Amino acid sequence: MSRRIWLALLAAFALSVLVRVPLVDRPLSAHHEYCTAFTLIALTNWWEDGFSTHHGVPSGGFVREGERLFLAARYDRNERAVGLYYFSHPPLAYDVPYALFSITAVAPNAVGLQWMNIFFHLVAAIAVFLAVRIAVDDERAALFATVIYFFLPATLWFHGNAYMSDMFVQVPWVWNLVFAMRLLKPGGRADRATWWGFGISLFLVLYTSWLGVFAAVAGSCAAFIRWRGDRSTPLLRIISIVAVAFLLAFGITAWRFLQVIDARALIAHFGTRFAVRGSFGAADGVWPLLKQITVNYRIGFLPVILLVLILGIRRMMRTAPGIGLPKALPLFILLSALPVLLDHALLLQYAAHDFAALKAAPLLCGLAGWLLVQVPRTWSRAALLATCVISVLYFYRTNPLPGYDGGRYQQEELLGRFIANNSAEDEVVFGNGISTEPQVVWYARRNVIGIADQASAENFLRENGLEKGVLISGTEGHFSAVHFTR
Repeated sequence: MSRRIWLALLAAFALSVLVRVPLVDRPLSAHHEYCTAFTLIALTNWWEDGFSTHHGVPSGGFVREGERLFLAARYDRNERAVGLYYFSHPPLAYDVPYALFSITAVAPNAVGLQWMNIFFHLVAAIAVFLAVRIAVDDERAALFATVIYFFLPATLWFHGNAYMSDMFVQVPWVWNLVFAMRLLKPGGRADRATWWGFGISLFLVLYTSWLGVFAAVAGSCAAFIRWRGDRSTPLLRIISIVAVAFLLAFGITAWRFLQVIDARALIAHFGTRFAVRGSFGAADGVWPLLKQITVNYRIGFLPVILLVLILGIRRMMRTAPGIGLPKALPLFILLSALPVLLDHALLLQYAAHDFAALKAAPLLCGLAGWLLVQVPRTWSRAALLATCVISVLYFYRTNPLPGYDGGRYQQEELLGRFIANNSAEDEVVFGNGISTEPQVVWYARRNVIGIADQASAENFLRENGLEKGVLISGTEGHFSAVHFTR
């Protein structure tokens, strides 16, 4: 990468940071900031109780308080684990910020997590540049793709305010894409650093989220396709590295999880999670989910989708099909598209969350960068600038600046502070007609149980052998707290 390109990338990143500065460290609220709050709750449990106390297992709420509801005398080990901990993802996305908070001796907090997320936006973007440069052998196209990656509504948000495993996995995955491209590009021969990079990055993807499994499948498929045309391709070595990365990542994850839950119960729990996240058995069928995914792509990627469509149609009208395609571009499309397709196809109910669409950013940006360099320079720069400006405006439409949000950003914090100020440590907190989202729990520093009415809350206390409760109800600015005993 030339010095001029490197400076251009840093300048673009700095502008993307300026775009987000007004939104950093504002109260956690809408648009999946429950992910950030959820992560902070898990990190706080580790911070206050000790990492080893929880065996490095993330949690879904404040564990010490939750243990009162899952007494060892009443519930077995597995029931307590499922009620207290979160097993849906491997734990690397929690380990990294916890390590950074520990190194700096600062308690987990939202602004620290957000700035870390923004830094990793740059790390991911550098990988996008390298992957696209390999794919189309054009540094200008790679620059265009990376600049767009900095300013898309999806990347501005999910590499910024909203953080969880599904966002952080983007970082090692795009780097794995780089090493897979170097390993499998036509006519290429990989050096030792590339082999190590491929194996380590794949391990990190697998150790972060289920996208790693789909990336492993895509890499294996690409290796097999190349081997079919060139028997000198080290297919067995590639498959072996994939297998070792998989076994290490899920072996370590299983070892950590099995400190608090039995293997059979963990597998059964995965089955129940897949039932609510997979592509089969959705209550309302497939079409509402596909409609929501379409909306998610519109919110996160509309400017670049329009750019790719317009330039793609222009190219088809001016060029015969298949003529002039860079040799490594089909490989890039396969490696960047297949994991996303598998993710959406097998985890359709989970893909309805709009952070799942973030995974499509490298493919869309790569295609946009390649198509942009095929138009005259003046037009390509104008189209790039227009795409970035429209992306930022669209980003602000979804995530208004403070003061233009109609008070939306304050709602969860106000409720959480009210709960914190109106609940005693020995009271179970119930919520009636209020949000019990992780943002509220984070600001309250209390677990909040949704309940129908006070009679149901009293019955809950009775069934769990507890004495005191507080029922929080009302609307913004008019909350009430009713204290009671069973």
